[in-house]
Amino acid sequence: MDMWHVGEFLRFLTAASPATVDAYHRDLKGFINWSEDRGCPDPLTVGRSEVRGWVAKMSGDGYAPRTIARRLSTLRRYFGWLHRSGLIKLDPTAYISAPKGDARLPRVLQRGEIDQLFDETTPNNSLELRDRLTIELLYGSGLRVAELCGLDAMNFSTERVAMEVLGKGSKTRKVPINAPSRHLLNLWIPEGSRIFDQAYVSGTRDPTALLVNRRGNRLTRSDVRRILLGLLRAKGLADRSPHALRHTFATHLLDGGADLRAVQELLGHADLATTQIYTHVSREQLREIHRRHHPRG
Repeated sequence: MDMWHVGEFLRFLTAASPATVDAYHRDLKGFINWSEDRGCPDPLTVGRSEVRGWVAKMSGDGYAPRTIARRLSTLRRYFGWLHRSGLIKLDPTAYISAPKGDARLPRVLQRGEIDQLFDETTPNNSLELRDRLTIELLYGSGLRVAELCGLDAMNFSTERVAMEVLGKGSKTRKVPINAPSRHLLNLWIPEGSRIFDQAYVSGTRDPTALLVNRRGNRLTRSDVRRILLGLLRAKGLADRSPHALRHTFATHLLDGGADLRAVQELLGHADLATTQIYTHVSREQLREIHRRHHPRG
């Protein structure tokens, strides 16, 4: 792997999250193994024909266009870095495009499903309190999972109506804390958290984290996914990913008349085009408006 300078490249990604770096590493390892099997021992021996062959192989193996596009994006950034660093003379990914696929709109939860998912009663125990606070923050503040897992307890107080989160590219932004989240936070800090540690944590607790798992470490992506699936299934709702709650947050704001620029700011999107996908989500609402108000609806 040293001949491919992978370690140097990954250290170059200082603004990327650990999950992004891991994904880049996996994608590059797959490409390098494929290349070496075909007689390319280092990046200097890779040409456009090898990159095209790799893309064609993934297509033939049935990989989704989105997956192929993501892996090719990794390769572009890697070879672009090699070229700028003077380690290769030509970028073999230039002018190579990924197969086009159908754009997938986010699977948001409908308002009735949101009402069903979020319970207004007081949690029965500290484990239930942690789980409900986790999901309420995801939807109520539109957080990314990594942002939720990175929250520190010291940044919260009973008076706070907004919080500062560290998003992609190490950029911070302020997001609101809604009333249900504030209520659960007041139950969690400090009493509920202390009781959770005593009753459920088997290891040494991370003293800085707002939310921890039973080992005392910060919640992970898999922890958050497990928590959400457990609550959805308990309510008889279809499975969703944690990121679907962020999609739902944005969609419901726009449905309620929120300005697109404001939603962009709340989500932490660098490009307004990323936020605009949510304007195409609410087809059911558009149909309902047409049915109610058009003479031939």
